[in-house]
Amino acid sequence: MQPLLLKLKEYPYLPSKKKKVKQLPAFLNRLSTLLNEGYTFADSIDMLLPYHVENLVYWRAIIYEKLKNGGKVIDILKSFPIPNHYLITLQIAEESGNIAEVLKTVSKQLEFTYQMRKKVVKLLSYPIFLSVVLMMIFIAFRTYFLPSITEIIRSRSKEVSGMVSISNLFLHLPDILFIISSSCFILFLIFFVHLKRKAISERINILLKLPVVNYFFKLQLTIRISKTLGELLVSGISLQQALDILQNQQLNQTIAYVARELERQVIYGELLSNAVSILAWFSPKFEEFIKHGEKSGYLGRELLIYCDLLEEKLQTNIQFIIAIVQPCFFILIAVCIIAAYLSILLPMYELIELI
Repeated sequence: MQPLLLKLKEYPYLPSKKKKVKQLPAFLNRLSTLLNEGYTFADSIDMLLPYHVENLVYWRAIIYEKLKNGGKVIDILKSFPIPNHYLITLQIAEESGNIAEVLKTVSKQLEFTYQMRKKVVKLLSYPIFLSVVLMMIFIAFRTYFLPSITEIIRSRSKEVSGMVSISNLFLHLPDILFIISSSCFILFLIFFVHLKRKAISERINILLKLPVVNYFFKLQLTIRISKTLGELLVSGISLQQALDILQNQQLNQTIAYVARELERQVIYGELLSNAVSILAWFSPKFEEFIKHGEKSGYLGRELLIYCDLLEEKLQTNIQFIIAIVQPCFFILIAVCIIAAYLSILLPMYELIELI
């Protein structure tokens, strides 16, 4: 394996394409299957890598180095492009011993995300193509057609009528839409950078004040807390120990902060359901599920059930949003087409009246 380490040093600036993992959800799903069949984690990774990476030497060198240094499963999984909130779940699963099951769950969730991303690209590719064509047509009309018509009208009349001015305004509609969309995008980037620089407590307060955003923020936060906390409680860890583990992990600082605030309430003698209600950062009825779990003694299991319900709700919302994106684009394109027709017809009507 020593040659592999030498070759790894030859790729310090390896292009990201060479580091890319192809079909990551399938990779995690097959990894789960091999673990269930009795293969070790190292052997499973080594078997699957040739089918999912381009630079096999690079990846094997990375994994061998981590194994040589006594790295855990989560240390190796961090090398792959897995989002941090899934890594937290996998880290907890490694400690509780059900890593294979959680790998399969994560693979399904990643597959849904990838499929939705592909669907968005597919839905938007045709409207964007039409928008580019329309913009070129508008520019051509504005550059060649309208000046010619304007000159003809001026040659027959002393002044240009309001119809030509309205037509010119219609031909500048793509510019107006482009300026509006660019301004919104720039404002979003400024807001995002500003938000990242804030402390976590201030960041949460800002997100909770924004309409629509607060709904999805609460939904995501509730899913993450119920998932991670439920996994820890099911594995036999006490509530305070589970909260202590979550606030000490370094993968997601928001979850660490929320766990710290929950633990502060629990230490003061509050039940978890009351602590959740006091913070008011979570989805509605979350405290009711927790109360039922506290009474029945199966809090961990009920948190996982509630997490599954919320994930289904989130996926339904995402599918609904994607379903209305394309019609909105087509409505916008229809408005542009109407504006294009009017920009042509209005000067023509003016010219006909002069003739």
